[in-house]
Amino acid sequence: MVPTWLAALIVLISACSGGGSQAASTDDLLVVVSAPMSTEPWIGAFIERGARLAIDELNAHGGVTTSSGSRRVRLTVLDNAGSPAKAAENARGAVDDHAAVLLTDGTGAASVAPITDAAHLPVFICFEGGDALIDPSRWPSLFRMAPANKPMARRLADYIANSRPKVGVISDDSTYGEQGREALLQAFKIDEVEVVADQKAPARSPDLTTQVLAARQAGADKLVVWASASDVIAAIQAVHALGWKVPVYTGPTGEDPLVRQRLAEHPEWLDQVTFVSFRMTSEVGPGPFEQFRAGYEAKMGVDLVGVRQDGKQVVQPPDWPMFSYDAVHLVAASLSESGAPGEPLMEALNKISITGANGDYRGYAADQHEGVNPSDMYFARFHGFVFEPVGDDPLSDTIPSVNQLQD
Repeated sequence: MVPTWLAALIVLISACSGGGSQAASTDDLLVVVSAPMSTEPWIGAFIERGARLAIDELNAHGGVTTSSGSRRVRLTVLDNAGSPAKAAENARGAVDDHAAVLLTDGTGAASVAPITDAAHLPVFICFEGGDALIDPSRWPSLFRMAPANKPMARRLADYIANSRPKVGVISDDSTYGEQGREALLQAFKIDEVEVVADQKAPARSPDLTTQVLAARQAGADKLVVWASASDVIAAIQAVHALGWKVPVYTGPTGEDPLVRQRLAEHPEWLDQVTFVSFRMTSEVGPGPFEQFRAGYEAKMGVDLVGVRQDGKQVVQPPDWPMFSYDAVHLVAASLSESGAPGEPLMEALNKISITGANGDYRGYAADQHEGVNPSDMYFARFHGFVFEPVGDDPLSDTIPSVNQLQD
């Protein structure tokens, strides 16, 4: 069964990927999404849907106020297929089309930056957290509106260090996997966590038995998988095929609905899976996120995972769409200040701030292009197909659970 959100995404890609296929005025402000729509559809979907919601809200209020008057906003969605070369091609297209902003998962950021720097086109990375991707002095057009690997890896190392674990690490050969591995190894070294196995795999590998077995034979008692959702699935399947009772820790891809879809016949396998990510609700409480969620689901529909628990449909909460949503609203606020895209907008982005969808502050400075507070990382553990904040971490224990079941 194709999940509702994926079926809708396929229609949207067909409608939007042509750039000029939408009826539009030359005065429209163009937002371009370049994401792995075909290779990592959850990531592509949340970037596209968050941006679309923000654009719909802006246009419902007359668009964005600039020095030349109010301007409506238009969205183009492009598939980078996880290819740096395709991401660079999409960036050149965005520049040629005079886009106001480019939203991306982070694929090919090093190839994209020289193109967008020269054109003063701001780029918001809405998924990948590699430390090397953000350097305002080198790549001034790159901003990150997503959690960085470094604080996630440090929190994970701190979380498990007291048990003096022997860790097996599995990463894939994507930039997400390679940069996540680097952050993990640095964090484990700082916390003196012993890494007994360091295994690599091809991205979206169907079988990781060899890598999992190597970690088991090396004496690992915890398995950390920083890789695509497909690799997370393959690792969990291999763990159970080998009859190995080992806790599995992942990065944000552990939350990908694909993991639960592929393991639909074995919900109990997820009970030993914990992932590190950013907290959905902020210090001000759950109110702002709940308000955002209500607006998101009223406009975009409920994101059904495609599995059931306790007789109810499991719902994916719109946590990651907040990043592209916030990026579009921050650009709109900065355009109202700067009056025009390009260099004036870039300058405004280094001083304008907004309150984001969940109540957190979103803003940058000329020497700081990270948009998520490093202290906002938490851990969630699955209970069947639903995840909840863990109770054995001081920050996570203060975070309320978010409903993920629908009648």
